[in-house]
Amino acid sequence: MIFAPDRIRSLTRPALWLALGLVGLGTVQAAEPYALAVSDKLNIRVVQWKAADSEFAEWTALAGEYVVGADGMVNFPVVGPTESAGKTGAELAATLGTALQQTLGLATAPTVTVEVSQYGPIYVSGDVGAPGEYKYAPNLTVIKALTLAGGARGGTDGVSRPEREMLSTTGALDVMQDEYHRLMVRRARLDAELAGQTQIQIPPELKDYRDLDNVVAAETAIMDAQKRQVETQSRSFTDQMALLKKQIEGFEQKQASTEQLLAAARTQLDKITGLSDDGLALASRVASLQTNVGDLESRLLDSQTAALQAQQDIAGVEREQARLSDQRISDLSLERQTVDGQIAALQLKIATQKGLVQEAAVHTGVSLPSDNGSSYRYAIIRDGKEIEADLNTAVAAGDVVVARLELAP
Repeated sequence: MIFAPDRIRSLTRPALWLALGLVGLGTVQAAEPYALAVSDKLNIRVVQWKAADSEFAEWTALAGEYVVGADGMVNFPVVGPTESAGKTGAELAATLGTALQQTLGLATAPTVTVEVSQYGPIYVSGDVGAPGEYKYAPNLTVIKALTLAGGARGGTDGVSRPEREMLSTTGALDVMQDEYHRLMVRRARLDAELAGQTQIQIPPELKDYRDLDNVVAAETAIMDAQKRQVETQSRSFTDQMALLKKQIEGFEQKQASTEQLLAAARTQLDKITGLSDDGLALASRVASLQTNVGDLESRLLDSQTAALQAQQDIAGVEREQARLSDQRISDLSLERQTVDGQIAALQLKIATQKGLVQEAAVHTGVSLPSDNGSSYRYAIIRDGKEIEADLNTAVAAGDVVVARLELAP
């Protein structure tokens, strides 16, 4: 069998029962089986009963340490990526055994043992003594995680800070909020341009912004300048198309005149040719008329070609005019996305800065409006979702424990 291990080690029957006892090791001790998590390191072994030799053989080629990846999968040889996060060790072992049986066409599934050799870390952030990464241990709770991180950093326990720090944090917050308001007005201006409006619709949340009139005036000036630029370019295209259309009219008039002359010349040529055949006209006269007809036909063809070229030029100008409009919309949309990203980043920074202001108020004793004391709020971020928690909430490997110092409203 091409997937058989390179080296087989025989096991006695008592040793087999010991090996089987390793299934789900580290989970049976807990009240609830431990669910595997991202970054867990697993020690996986595969054992199969060989009836012909009346012995058990370990598949050493598959044995080893595996890690639950960021996608929650364990990349196991032969089987491939296998969903592991959220399963117990016993469940993963059963899944791998069944998969090996199906993949290799075995009569019976081999016995797989899964042991957690190292749990994935947890992370503690927020208002704690030492935010960072810490080792996970079974039965870990929020209060134990906070203890690992040096405990909550309370206002009464923290080091006193000078009042100038309060001024610095509030000043930085004011700067961020001012920039946020300016970006909100800019986004409103972009929305107006995209909608083809001439007035900027001010968001209701900015009605109390102290510098609103000046910012709106500046953004309106930008909008008007860009509008004039687009109108100038558009008029240039319109004038160019009008000129081309006049050229086409001239070519068409010239073409009509040439067609009349050509018709008369052909009629005269036909008459003279008939007289020449009867010997009543000179051959040189016929040749002269033929030359005249040829010249008129060439002039008619030139007029038609010039008219077609002018029509093609009009089509090119129309395409360029449409491209200009599309490019403008594309540029506005891209700028709108950029402003959205800047606003989102500023919102996060403002939220963080507000926390720093509140913390500074607690440490310095400087009162803030509606400052009735402080308290802590705890949360666990798991699988990208934030879960409200208290000190006794259980923590799983890979969790982010967040402690936030908040002032009572």
